Amino acid sequence: MRFDGQVVVVTGAGRGLGREHALQFAARGANVVVNDLGVESGSDGADISVAQTVVDEIAAAGGTAVADTHSVADADGAAAVIATATEAFGRVDVLVNNAGIISYGLFGDLSDDQWHRMQSITVDGTYFMSRAAWPVFRAQGRGVIVNTTSNAGFAGCPQLSHYGTAKLAIAGLTKSLALEGEELGIRVNAIAPMAITRMNRDAFFSGAERESEDWQGELRSGKIPMGPAEIVSPTVLWLAHQSTTVSGEIFSTSSGKVARVAFVVGEGWFDPNHTPEDLRDNGRVIGELGDFIEPKSTNDELALIPPLFAGHVHT
Repeated sequence: MRFDGQVVVVTGAGRGLGREHALQFAARGANVVVNDLGVESGSDGADISVAQTVVDEIAAAGGTAVADTHSVADADGAAAVIATATEAFGRVDVLVNNAGIISYGLFGDLSDDQWHRMQSITVDGTYFMSRAAWPVFRAQGRGVIVNTTSNAGFAGCPQLSHYGTAKLAIAGLTKSLALEGEELGIRVNAIAPMAITRMNRDAFFSGAERESEDWQGELRSGKIPMGPAEIVSPTVLWLAHQSTTVSGEIFSTSSGKVARVAFVVGEGWFDPNHTPEDLRDNGRVIGELGDFIEPKSTNDELALIPPLFAGHVHT
C-alpha cells in the first residue's frame, strides 16, 4: 500500500507515535510534513530541533519531508501547518491528528490550568487542524483524516479524567465529520492506540531504567503487556490509504491486535408513561444489552422507538 506523490501531515510527529507514523508514511513514498513544537509531555518548553531530526531521518532513508513547528492549539497555527504542506508540496491528502499531551492527577486535585491545557491541545488541536484541512480536501474532492482517541475516554482511567474527557470528545468529532464528509469525498476515522512511549513510560519503568534506555529492551522482550509505538502505525496507514473505504469508525490498536470499537445501545425497556419507580423496578432489564443496536446516527436509534400517541404521553 503505497503513498507515492501524496502529502501527509502528521501533528506531534517529533517523537513517539507521531514519529513512527511519519517514518512509515515516508518509507512508502509519501511527502510528509513533520509538525512538532518539541514540548515536554505536559506541554512545557519547546525544542524546534525535534521535528527537524525526524525530517533528517526521513531524508537519510531516501524520503521527502519538511519540518513545521507551529502550534495546533489555535486557528492561525493550524492554518500555518496546512500552508506549510501546500507551499512545499501543492496539496494535502492525509491529515493525522496525533498531537497531544498527558498529565496525571486525581480529579479532586486537578487545577483549572491542567484541565484547560488538556482540552486546548487535544480537542482544540484536532478541531483547528481538521478545519484548516477541510477546504483543501473539499476543493480536491478527496481527503483523509485519522484522529487519535483513547480507551481512557470510553472506558475511563483513574487520574486521567481530563485526558479521557478530551479523547472521548475526539471520538464524537470523528463520527460527525465522517457523516458530513461522505458527500465531499472526505473519510474520517480514529485510532485508540496503546503503546509505551515517552509520554507514559514513567508509569511502567523506574527512573534508572528510563535514563539508561533499558526500557526499550524490556518492551520488546514481551515482559511488559503493551507494545512499542511502531506496531500502531500500520493501522494509521491502512486507514489513510486510498483503497480503504472505512469511515466513521474507531479502531483499538496495540501490541499487534487491531479491533473495532463500537458504542452500542441496549434493547432496553419501553413505557411512554413510566415513573421513576418503574425504572427502579425494571433496572435489570434496562441495564442489559439484549439485542443491542449500533447507531450510525441519532435517527438510527429514534427509528426503533415505538410511535408515541398523544393519549399515551403525560403533559
